[in-house]
Amino acid sequence: MSARPLIFLKIGGSLICDKRTPHSFRAATVRRIGEEIRTAQARQPEMRLVLAHGGGAAHLPAQRYSTREGLAGGGGWRGFALTRRCVLDVNRRVLDSLARAGLYPILLSPSASILARDGRIARWDTSVMERLLSAGQVPLIHGDAVLDARRGFTICSTEEMFSFLADRLEPLRIVLACDVEGVYPYRVFPVERGRTRARVRPAPLERIDRSNFATVMEHLRAGGRADGTGAAHDVTGGMLAKVERLFEIVSRHRSSEGRVVSGLRPGVVLRALLGCAEGTLVRWD
Repeated sequence: MSARPLIFLKIGGSLICDKRTPHSFRAATVRRIGEEIRTAQARQPEMRLVLAHGGGAAHLPAQRYSTREGLAGGGGWRGFALTRRCVLDVNRRVLDSLARAGLYPILLSPSASILARDGRIARWDTSVMERLLSAGQVPLIHGDAVLDARRGFTICSTEEMFSFLADRLEPLRIVLACDVEGVYPYRVFPVERGRTRARVRPAPLERIDRSNFATVMEHLRAGGRADGTGAAHDVTGGMLAKVERLFEIVSRHRSSEGRVVSGLRPGVVLRALLGCAEGTLVRWD
């Protein structure tokens, strides 16, 4: 295992697109994040990076055809193909925007190499990814529709991929860049301001660890959360699944840490990559 620190970074689907709007894409946001990645690489040349992005607007066909449930969802292989077509369209736009920032990651299509079993990754040959990292390159993966030995096919989130990869690559840090400031396990109540109704959002949690993980998950399962603009269209479980997978990783690899941060505010992704305190920290203890 290389002594050079390894970071996993996800550019969330809620940053890439408005999940409520077909074919939407936030090119300027993706480009800016690409520029922040390049700055982090310049400041820490020894840093290795696995980059990922969410499905964005691909959640709409995935929801329509119940792709996550596989053949039982009723959308059939046509639904699988149409979901993948949308995923690839989002991926092309991400690559174009990153290129405009001078960042050229190497795409590794998950659908071509992952076999799932009942929604979890069962097999994935990571030797190509490891070779790219050794060569100083940035592998790029993304949320995808993949084959499933039980369901026929399913949706595989980037958090699920990170959980699988962590056992083989042992990252120092996992950063999830979202459209919210961190994890909010509290209900957001509307309040009266003059004649308008505003939604007041408390500060996000600073830290999730084994002392409060169960309580946080209880609140998230109860629905008292702010998941961002695309929460209703997220077929991979929203913030609950993100926190669950991050804690799964840090419980197995106790020197690793996760962070849920805002990718909407300039400079936050850069600082998170460099190890600064941003958003919600997820650790074992």
